[in-house]
Amino acid sequence: MNLEFTELDLDWPSEVSLFDLKKYILFKLMEYGEPLRWAITSITNHPEKKIKIISVEVVLIIYQDKGKPIIPELNI
Repeated sequence: MNLEFTELDLDWPSEVSLFDLKKYILFKLMEYGEPLRWAITSITNHPEKKIKIISVEVVLIIYQDKGKPIIPELNI
């Protein structure tokens, strides 16, 4: 297990509401590892593409064997 700090730019499509933003960000972060801490550092509007870009700083937990669940009995 390793901790990794990274900065990511994530697309925020117009169909994702503000109320669903937290779930959306966590879902996107899980593609890189398990988020331990994260923060939105900026939001940039791109009206021509109908998206916003969210800049996120995140500390990820990276497991050596990504095939095994973190808590086997809960399958997470």
